[in-house]
Amino acid sequence: MKHFLLSLLTFNQLIALDTIHIYHCYGNDETLIVEGRVLDPREFKEAHEKDNIFVNLRRKLGQIFNDERKNVNVTLQVEEQTFQTQSDDEGYFEFALTFPPHTLKPHQPIELYLTKEPQVKSTCRAYILSDQKQTGIISDFDDTVIVSNVTNKLKLAYELLLKNYKQREVVDGMAERYKKILEKSPDKPLFFITGSPKQFNEAIHKFLDYHHFPKRTLITKKIHGDDAYSVFKQHSYKSEQIETILKLYPQIEWVLFGDSGEQDREIYLDIAKKYPGQIKEIYIRDVKTGQIERIYP
Repeated sequence: MKHFLLSLLTFNQLIALDTIHIYHCYGNDETLIVEGRVLDPREFKEAHEKDNIFVNLRRKLGQIFNDERKNVNVTLQVEEQTFQTQSDDEGYFEFALTFPPHTLKPHQPIELYLTKEPQVKSTCRAYILSDQKQTGIISDFDDTVIVSNVTNKLKLAYELLLKNYKQREVVDGMAERYKKILEKSPDKPLFFITGSPKQFNEAIHKFLDYHHFPKRTLITKKIHGDDAYSVFKQHSYKSEQIETILKLYPQIEWVLFGDSGEQDREIYLDIAKKYPGQIKEIYIRDVKTGQIERIYP
């Protein structure tokens, strides 16, 4: 089995230069949160609707098994200021920075590079929201906007490993629904919080783009390395991520979307009790019937 997996990973691959992969980059006018990973990545061909299960499996394994750059110094530059941190044993790094009020601007340009290898760099524009009162969305991903069959582990594995993002089934009408909710919000705040591992970050973004979802910040789960979350414990992970967003943006009323497959109902209702002034509505999609029900208020 080991030799089979290695052959899948090495077949038709191109080894690229070290890369700083940015998972998310967001905040408000005085707080910036950036997470990423330093990798020596494997590059694969673009997915197609007619790709077979073997092509899909090979590509998926390439996403899961990465050659990480451990314990290297990473520098973040914003305006004229620089900050440093170090990647952990799995190549992950995080910046949680605080500035004087009104320092960070919408679409604030950020540059990251390896301190000792400045030619290895990556850039992003931070998702900085204004202080205007508006409506935003916090959404789950699996079985909320994509059909994953999380409650059936065999079906879940088939969907996850043997299909690419162009072959996966979207939940009808969700992209249009999100656009409608956000149409009057100047910043159109949209966050996806999912228990999917960070290795699938890019594939999730591609799925959301392919089905015309609005621009968003995607928060995926770190399942190994320093301060990793358990694969199976969702409640504490999702609660912590949602509370971080609510504290960053107290001016925003949030609409929460989840599904009945795991613990979204319980998590969201607990959040609504704790932050009643910030939760506008909660919707849960029933994974058996596909019906979407408003459960709050």
